[in-house]
Amino acid sequence: MGDLSATLPVLHVVPPAIGPILRYNFNMRNALRAHAIFYDLSGSDENFRGGVAEFQSSFVDLGLDFEFNWWPYKTAHRKSKYTPYVSAGLGYSLNYTGESVSHLYLPFGGGMKANLGARLSGGIEVNMRKTFNDLIDGVANLGGEEVQSPVGNNDWYLFTGVFLTYKIFNYREECPTYD
Repeated sequence: MGDLSATLPVLHVVPPAIGPILRYNFNMRNALRAHAIFYDLSGSDENFRGGVAEFQSSFVDLGLDFEFNWWPYKTAHRKSKYTPYVSAGLGYSLNYTGESVSHLYLPFGGGMKANLGARLSGGIEVNMRKTFNDLIDGVANLGGEEVQSPVGNNDWYLFTGVFLTYKIFNYREECPTYD
């Protein structure tokens, strides 16, 4: 959502994003997640209004998100099978194709995660990215200065993702007597 479309457009499918996630659980409700995601963003004014503007760019996304689980949850924990969660944070995307610019963004979203085995968990999430740059789509204020988006002249984009996480450290499991 940006200069090519000031309202929510029809979803535009791009190649999958991929990258590692590192999560530190403070307790069964709160966690801090760091990620490095490699992805492509592209779009065309033709998809929205029938014009001629288009863009395609590749990024490395570095971010730090705070997660809040609605229900107590811990990977590989017998009594916490699944939970919905919300997340928010801060990130920076580095452009490595040169067709648009690197940018700072605020991610926020939510999803559902579940235990899938003794050390494996997975889930699905939807995450919006509010950028602080107007050139992600390669267009700066299409239509002149008098045309303004209702949320400012910065671009937005959305990720829908499926993830798998593997619990590496298992050296301090709680005693099952106290569960």
